[in-house]
Amino acid sequence: MNSKKQIIIQSLVITLLAPAISGSMEIHQEPYTFRMAMALDVTTDTFVINEKSQAKAKTVVTCRFAPVYFDLGSASLLPVVEKKIVSELESCSDMHMPPLLITGHACQRGREKSNQILSLQRAKTVARFLRNQGIAVATVKGEGAGQPVTQDVRELWKNRRVEISIQP
Repeated sequence: MNSKKQIIIQSLVITLLAPAISGSMEIHQEPYTFRMAMALDVTTDTFVINEKSQAKAKTVVTCRFAPVYFDLGSASLLPVVEKKIVSELESCSDMHMPPLLITGHACQRGREKSNQILSLQRAKTVARFLRNQGIAVATVKGEGAGQPVTQDVRELWKNRRVEISIQP
């Protein structure tokens, strides 16, 4: 009985993957609006299967940036951190880089208003550096100490960071 299930599953996998492996079909997700006469129109994501020749080539950006860490009370980039950012940018140089979202953070030490200002200054520092490297930055914001990654007093340095992500 167990081997029959395995054979059926393998057959289904081969049947579904064969076109993808040969490059003849593409499956992607896109919005579809259901038009209804008696109710509101509903839009939802649906899967679409296209012939490969008719399908649009979509670039998937898989570039990831590590957080940029700062010293306590500082919004200055250290030269070693600048080199790290440049090396991450070089690994993404083959791709068309969409505009980035830069979000600054602070640790829980200090007053709320000071942390908010400092987190924004950190984000602006990284954004300025990226723009000087020819990278488009869409949004720059500071979150203060409101989104810590740790509460451990020995690891508060992890909260003094700037996150670089791709603008959704």
